[in-house]
Amino acid sequence: MRFSPLPRIVLILLTIFTALALVAPLPFAIVLPGQAQNIFDKIITVKNQKSFPATGRLDLMSIRVTNPNTWLIGPEIVYSWLKADEAVYPRAAIYPDGTTQESESKQAKADMTNSQDSATTAALSFLRLHPEYGISADQLHIKNITFDVKKTGGPSGGMIFAIGVIELLTENDLLRGRHVAGTGTISTDGKVGAIGGINEKIRAAQKAGATLFLAPFGNRQEIAHTPDGIKVVIVSTLNEAVLALNK
Repeated sequence: MRFSPLPRIVLILLTIFTALALVAPLPFAIVLPGQAQNIFDKIITVKNQKSFPATGRLDLMSIRVTNPNTWLIGPEIVYSWLKADEAVYPRAAIYPDGTTQESESKQAKADMTNSQDSATTAALSFLRLHPEYGISADQLHIKNITFDVKKTGGPSGGMIFAIGVIELLTENDLLRGRHVAGTGTISTDGKVGAIGGINEKIRAAQKAGATLFLAPFGNRQEIAHTPDGIKVVIVSTLNEAVLALNK
């Protein structure tokens, strides 16, 4: 059976529509692995109180996300889908409707500050409940602990901040020379919450040389693949995270 060729004007229109589809802005966001920052490298400071140097490295993880003002085009999305260390999400799954770059930066900064406050409270509460760590209640003052994080924002570093505070305030060596990373929000009573970009953070931690990664229980079903050389331990609370390190 013979088919008649399409009229030239139809071919021209199809070509135009295809070209426009390739460059048309689409409502997606790209998530990439971010940096690993050792929180004992001038991020946590203890003043007016005895502290003990960490023997290992404890990494605060981050992800990189296209900003809320950016609209992607088709080739960019396809390229990111093909790359193993990048992920594509609907823009609405990352940013609430109406989010701008300015409002996102402001919220991320506020979330980071709240995360640090919650982490310190959770760490000090943990130490008060565990006198075997050798710290008396009158030695624990939240104002003695400060944070300085310039390269990231958001609440996902809470658990790592809390572990770092415990490590610095006690002689009990949690890290024992290991390179550990992790992520998860923290509540003042020590509950660890889920975060975004779990797989990207695990890959970034493995590339940075971490051999142990502490991940929130709420993200357990999202973890698609664990890279070689790193062990992922799922935790629900700060107490479970400390137990995992002590083991």
